[in-house]
Amino acid sequence: MKPNARIIPLLSLAIPIVSCGSDPVATIEPIDVATAPHVLALSTYGASVGTLVEVYGENFGVEDGAVVDLLFEGQFLHNDGTVEPVSSVQDARVLDKSTLRWTSFGPFENPFTADGRGIGTYEGTVAARITNADGTEQADPQPIDISFDVKPSLLVNGFQPLSASCNGNVLRGIGGASYRVEVEAIGFDPETITYTLSAPALQRDPISVRHIVSGKTDSVGDRGNFSLPQVPNDFPSYGAILTAQARDAEGNIYQNAFAFQVYRPLAVYYNGNVDVGEVLAATPVSGCIPGGVNGREVQYTESQAETRSRNYAVSWNESWLASHTVASGSSETIGLSERNGVGFSTTDGQSFNWSLGSEVGGTFGLDGLVSLGVKANAEVGGMRSQSTQNSVNRETGVNASSTTTETESVSQSAGQQQGEQFAWNVSSSQVISQGFGGHVIAGTFGVFYRQTLRLTRRAALVAYNQCGYATVVGEVDFTDWTWSPDLAIGNSCPPLPVSNLPAAKCYSQPCIGE
Repeated sequence: MKPNARIIPLLSLAIPIVSCGSDPVATIEPIDVATAPHVLALSTYGASVGTLVEVYGENFGVEDGAVVDLLFEGQFLHNDGTVEPVSSVQDARVLDKSTLRWTSFGPFENPFTADGRGIGTYEGTVAARITNADGTEQADPQPIDISFDVKPSLLVNGFQPLSASCNGNVLRGIGGASYRVEVEAIGFDPETITYTLSAPALQRDPISVRHIVSGKTDSVGDRGNFSLPQVPNDFPSYGAILTAQARDAEGNIYQNAFAFQVYRPLAVYYNGNVDVGEVLAATPVSGCIPGGVNGREVQYTESQAETRSRNYAVSWNESWLASHTVASGSSETIGLSERNGVGFSTTDGQSFNWSLGSEVGGTFGLDGLVSLGVKANAEVGGMRSQSTQNSVNRETGVNASSTTTETESVSQSAGQQQGEQFAWNVSSSQVISQGFGGHVIAGTFGVFYRQTLRLTRRAALVAYNQCGYATVVGEVDFTDWTWSPDLAIGNSCPPLPVSNLPAAKCYSQPCIGE
C-alpha cells in the first residue's frame, strides 16, 4: 500500500458549536496544517529488525528540549495468520527539517508486537508528533497509510556486563568491563553467527568471534572474551559498534548492529554556561596618546600582560562519597555493596582508582576529567533523557546515551571532538586581539584601558553504575578570566580620559576587588 497524497486546505476556519441550552458558544481551534509536522514517506517499507529506517516529511524542525515521536495505529499480521492490534509510540531523532530517523526499530525487539518478536506485516497509519519542552504538542493532522514488512531478523536478546545484573539491556558501556551478548534468530535457522565489536575513533582492530550454532539462540562473552577497551586518557568517551551477523544453510545473511557510548565510571559534563562573577575596575595600560593636528590611528599592544590562574572547586554529594569510596585502594571497595555499583578509592581526593570486583579496574585523575569535560563538545545537555538517576534533583548536562541502530554516526562521537587541553593559566596577551585599535581625533588625547572579568562556569560530576545509569554526585565550579580593551578619548590628558568600560562590580564571592 502506498502512502496517501496530502491534501492541504486553502482556508482554515474555527467552527462554532452551539449547544441546545444556554451554555456559551464553544469553538474548535483549527490545526495549522502549514506548520504541523507531517510524514510523507519512509526510506523502506520492509526490513529486518535493526535496519536503519528514515522518515521523510516536513516541518520536523524542533526547539531545544523538544521530543519527536512516531505514532503507529493499526494491526500487525503475523506470518502464522494471527492478528495483533497496534497502538504504539516510537522514538525518532531529527536529522533535519525534513528527515527523521526511526531509532527504535531494533536492535532488541520488533516494536509492532507485544512480546517484541514475530515477523509479518504492519498495516495502518503513521504520524509524527512533536512535544515541546513546555509540554505543548504539535501533532500530524493527516497520518498516512502504510504497509511495512518485518522480515526474518536476528534480535539482540541481551547486552549486559558479566559483573552485574541489570534490568534490561545496558544503555552505556564502561571501558574495560566484559559483556555478554545474546541473540535470537526469528524466521530463519542460522548455521553460523559472527560477533564483532569495533570502536572507530580508537583506530584499533575490531574484536571478532565466530560461532557455529545449532539452534535459534546463541551468546558470546561468558568467558570474558568480549571486553570494551579502556577509555583513553585524552578521550571523554568513545563510540562502539556491536554487530551480530548470521548465515543460514542457503547462504542468506541476516545482520543486526547498534552503536553505544563507552565511558569511565566518573565523568564531568559542562553544558556551556558562563556567568560573570566579578567586573574589576578598568586599568589604564598606556600613557596619553595625542591626536595631533590631523588625528592618529592607534593600535593596542600589550606591554605588561596580566596573568591569572584558572581553577576549579568540587562540591561532592557527601552521602554518595561516603558510600562509594574508601581511604586506600582496594579491589573490593564499599561501592560494590550497591547492586551493580562501581567501587572507587582515593587517598587525596584527586586521583581515583575504580574497580568492578576483581574483574577489571582503572585509574584516573580529577584534573584530567575536568580538562576533558570543559573542552568536550559532545554530550552537552538539551536532549531527551529517560534513564538518568539524579541524586540532587537536577539534570545538569546529562543525557541518556541509548543504544540505537545509528552505526554510521558513531565515528563522529565524543572521542573525535575532545578539543585542546584545558589551560590552567591564561594571560591578557592571549585573550586580547593584537588587532584592536581606534582613531584619536585631532586635538584630543587617547588612553588605552584594560578591564579584567572573572567568569564562573558550573559543570556536573556524574557517576555511572555498571548498567550505565547516571547519577549527579557533585558539582564542579570553574573560575576563568577574560579581558576587555577600550580606547578612551578626552580633550586633555592629564587628567586621564574616562573609560567607556563598565564600573567595577562583584556578582559572586570571592570578590577580588573589595
